[in-house]
Amino acid sequence: MTVRVRRRPGRPVGGQPVVDRNLLLDAAERVIRRDGAGASLEAIAIEAGVSKPIVYARIGSRTELANALAQRLTDRLLAAPGLELSTRAYQRSTLAAFIKSTLETIGEHRELFLYVTRGAADDTPERTLYFAERSALPLATLLVRWRVRHDLDATLAVPWAYAIIGMLNLVSLWWINEPDRSADVLADQIAELLWSGLADS
Repeated sequence: MTVRVRRRPGRPVGGQPVVDRNLLLDAAERVIRRDGAGASLEAIAIEAGVSKPIVYARIGSRTELANALAQRLTDRLLAAPGLELSTRAYQRSTLAAFIKSTLETIGEHRELFLYVTRGAADDTPERTLYFAERSALPLATLLVRWRVRHDLDATLAVPWAYAIIGMLNLVSLWWINEPDRSADVLADQIAELLWSGLADS
């Protein structure tokens, strides 16, 4: 007589748990929030209750983890209320609102931002552009809509979007260590710098 042995749900042959990728990313965010941008894959594995090889199997190297977390952070930046600007007037206050929401979201996720922008030893130039590209293309779309609606040259939108996002990334790296400077004040200062070019060209 053959006896069928039922495996526990979610466990393949060998007994290792099947771990959802998003649960590992959630664990990674908790560890990064707790330990800072230097959080290790080993600490993330412990937080998730799995072995380090499972982290590698489900996510990959530190660079691949940073890419996945960069996508999460960018999604939050794009979902921030200040980015819903396509129906607003093409004016300086709208630009300041966009910059403010970007800064506030980065400030809220300070350690995660440092983690995804710091990269890893095996990074490539493409990895460096990953975070900027995810952020710049939606901004370029917004700039195109704005400028077309106001009969302005829309071909400037893509390079301007990359320039703005690149500047904001560098400014944010500086700003998150400047606790006395509010997002409101800094957003207004940057809008002052940018607006003459955005409005008149």
